[in-house]
Amino acid sequence: MNSLNIVSTSNDQYSQHLGVMLQSLFENTINKEQLNIFIIDGGISEKNKKRLNMVANKYSKEITFLRPNLEITKDLPENSTIGYITNETYYRIILPKLLGKRTKKVLYIDCDVIITGDIGELWNTDLKQHVVAAVDESCSYNTRRKRRLKKELGLSKKSPYFNAGVLLLNFKKWRKEKVSEQLINYLSDHPNLTLMDQDALNVVLNKEWLQLDYKWNYTPTHWDASIEVKPVIIHFAGWKKPWNSEVRYKDEYFKYLQTSLWNESENL
Repeated sequence: MNSLNIVSTSNDQYSQHLGVMLQSLFENTINKEQLNIFIIDGGISEKNKKRLNMVANKYSKEITFLRPNLEITKDLPENSTIGYITNETYYRIILPKLLGKRTKKVLYIDCDVIITGDIGELWNTDLKQHVVAAVDESCSYNTRRKRRLKKELGLSKKSPYFNAGVLLLNFKKWRKEKVSEQLINYLSDHPNLTLMDQDALNVVLNKEWLQLDYKWNYTPTHWDASIEVKPVIIHFAGWKKPWNSEVRYKDEYFKYLQTSLWNESENL
C-alpha cells in the first residue's frame, strides 16, 4: 500500500486550527488508511496534542509529532516585515532533515486550511523532474505586488509566484540539489523579506516548480479573480481568518470545527 505523507506545522496558538484542518482532511480523504500524519511541533502543549490525537483516533489514525532542530534556523530573521508570519514558517525548509532519507515524497499543508474533497489526485501528481508542485498566486496580482517581486526578489514581472501553503515535495531531488542549504543561505543574505521562506522558495526554485490547478490551494487572491474554480483546498492566507474576520468560507471552517469535537474536549 502506498503511503500518503501529510505534513503540517503549528504552535500552541494555532493548534485548534490544525485540528480543524485535520478533521476536514480525514472526513474527505477516500483512502484514509494510506494517510501518515506528521506535525512539526512548534511548542504544542500536551493537552492540545491529546486533542489533536482525538481527532485522528476517530479515524483510527495516529499523529507523529516532530521536534525541529532550532539550531538550523536560529540565525534567520525572526519575523516577516508584515508581522503575522512567525518562525514556524521556517520548518518547511528543513522538512527533509526532520523526516529522514526514507521519505521520498511529502504533501505539506498549512494549518489555516480546510479540505473539501479527496486529495488523492493531488498526491498522484507526476512531479517528473521538479522539486516541488505548487499553485501560482501571481495571476491576479496588481501592479504594486508585481513591482515588489521585481524590486525585492529580482523576479521578472512575468515570473509566476507560488503560495507555499500547499506544497507537493520531491525530497529526492530536494536533497540532491541541497535546496535547504540554498534557502538558508538566501534568507541569511536577505533579512528583510516580506514573506520570509515563501519569498526564498520562489527565488531558489524559480525554474524548478510545477504549476498546479488553483483548486489545490485556493487563496483569497483567487477568490474573486477565479470564481469558476471548485476548490478542494481552501487556504485562509493573509491576516484575515474565519476566527477573526468575516471572510468567505467562514461557515465551512466552523462546520469542521464542530465535527472535530475540539470544543467538547475542553475539559481534558
